[in-house]
Amino acid sequence: MKIAFLWNFSKAKEIYPNWRDGHRAMIEELGRSNEVSTFLAEDCNKVPDEYAILLFWTDCNDPIVDKFKDYKAKKVLLLTSDNGLSEHIKSYDLVSCESKVVFDKVKTYGVKCIQAMATDTEFYRSAISTKDKIKYFYPATFSPWKLQSSIAYLGKDLLCVGTVQPDGEKELKACLDAGVTVLTGYFPAEDIRDYYNRAECVVIPAIHGSERTVLEAMSMNIHLAVNPLNEKACSYIDEYKRSPFKTTREFVTDSYNAYKFAGKLLKAINGEN
Repeated sequence: MKIAFLWNFSKAKEIYPNWRDGHRAMIEELGRSNEVSTFLAEDCNKVPDEYAILLFWTDCNDPIVDKFKDYKAKKVLLLTSDNGLSEHIKSYDLVSCESKVVFDKVKTYGVKCIQAMATDTEFYRSAISTKDKIKYFYPATFSPWKLQSSIAYLGKDLLCVGTVQPDGEKELKACLDAGVTVLTGYFPAEDIRDYYNRAECVVIPAIHGSERTVLEAMSMNIHLAVNPLNEKACSYIDEYKRSPFKTTREFVTDSYNAYKFAGKLLKAINGEN
């Protein structure tokens, strides 16, 4: 089966070489038994009429979808947040959500959706680093809902790494004013993995989302401090505690791997669940 992955983002070509998460691993998993092509940025306007499935990684309002209204392929949206959620989401045959919060909101629109998540367990694994240890680490975009300001009191013991959203300046300022070690921008995935490996603890103050960060840290057997109000993030930890696995990595590689994510997505596309 021929599948096209479309990332209609102006900086996609810049970021794609360094992009390494569960979605990327899932798409590569699909490529093991299907023919998968990738179209980035302006190349999304050049997708030939020969694919059975179009995978969009964007928000639901992306105008690029309108260009494929008469395209016979199944249109699937890989949705990571509920920003700008609107009736336009009905343009897709299937929506795959990472977060239960987003999944519940998408369902109110009456569209077919699944909740699925994975981690690139081959990439995110523990290794010895020769660099200085980091006491606390939070890899997240600076944005109000990420709540970096609530952990700024950790000061220089905390490393925050990520881009700054237009509404994230206050969170960034709070960290800088408190002496937090801050690195802003896009970084190679290998750098982020090294920060994980140097960290004694990954802190997640957000009250929702950040599930990807939780699973990445668990895949690397790193200690976690998660906001107890973040029900979904905490649910992974609770699920692990109820599991027979001795380490968090064993739990993630069994339950949240790219193979299972790809299988669940294909079944939903084919109407099998």
